[in-house]
Amino acid sequence: MLHLGATFDAGSFDWDQVKGLGISNLCTRATASSSMTCGKILALATQRVVSFREKLGIKLCIFKIGVTSNPVTRFADYREKAFTSMWLIWVSRSVDLVHMLEASLILQFHREIGCQNKGGTGGEGCLNRSNPPSPPYFVYITGGRADQLRRVG
Repeated sequence: MLHLGATFDAGSFDWDQVKGLGISNLCTRATASSSMTCGKILALATQRVVSFREKLGIKLCIFKIGVTSNPVTRFADYREKAFTSMWLIWVSRSVDLVHMLEASLILQFHREIGCQNKGGTGGEGCLNRSNPPSPPYFVYITGGRADQLRRVG
């Protein structure tokens, strides 16, 4: 997986290469997303987080919400911690938008069973460096089941 991450280019990446590894790109096409209001973006992202948790099993889902510019290498890190799935739920060229969406989702879900995010967080990390990575930026949810052989997290 790391070799795919080393050459990752969001504009030309073949997402089918990583689907079998647990990464699913559910991001809305740029043409459709450009006309969406912040409220609609948040509602869509919230529904995707709910769907992810339902797919893994609400009471057994250990999950984390985050942002990245390279989901392939980011998920490789999570796989080391026994996370098994990652859904990309939003993409934008605006670091401010993805940070606000991340913080909003964490605020909504941090008290839910299995959430590994702390309340009041979101917007930290590598996108805040003095020399941040290039866009686009992805908001994701990643997780695994608490009843799997390896402990998640």
